[in-house]
Amino acid sequence: MIDLTQYEELTKVYKQAQKLERECEKQVNKAKRVNFEKAMQDYDKIYQPYTTFQDTIFAETGFNVLLKINPVLIEHRTGKKLKFIEVFGRDFNKLTKSMVITIYLLINETSVMYKFKDDVKMPNGNINKGGKYESPCQIGFETPVWRNGEEIECCYECGIPQEVRSKMTPAERIQNRLKFQSMSQRERAEYMNKNYGMKYKLKNYSNEKPQEK
Repeated sequence: MIDLTQYEELTKVYKQAQKLERECEKQVNKAKRVNFEKAMQDYDKIYQPYTTFQDTIFAETGFNVLLKINPVLIEHRTGKKLKFIEVFGRDFNKLTKSMVITIYLLINETSVMYKFKDDVKMPNGNINKGGKYESPCQIGFETPVWRNGEEIECCYECGIPQEVRSKMTPAERIQNRLKFQSMSQRERAEYMNKNYGMKYKLKNYSNEKPQEK
């Protein structure tokens, strides 16, 4: 088992993060009593001190601890077992926003992109069970693939790359989602193979339409 509570620098920033979160929560509750709707509009702004700390000091401290341990991670998209450094590299400052968030999730919650092969005792004392993912990535919702702190394969949502989806209008996103949801699993696999070079074996997937169930 990996015991993250053994690293004083990490438990210290964890406690600082918890204190900041409680302070932000108090500010939100105070704002709600004055004007609930405005408090909800300002929610992200009020929580900014916590999220900034989470994405900088907390995540970087966790990154440096994991560099020391260099644990084996399991990649959701491929199922491959890789050392931490193979995935995230050695330079925190080169990581993308998604990578930083994943570091935070690895040391504080759980991640849908990469997870520990071994069980982990988190800074809060909880045990997160390691090992392979119970289910593979869904077709058309593939998670990214990272090597040495760089993205070598992008993630997808409703059958399109996330960076493309981010540039679509809300109406276009809805139209694309409805179209993708109407496909059978086999049609989705064929679509991803044809458009993005995936290698799904079509015979392994049902051609039953969602509305036919």
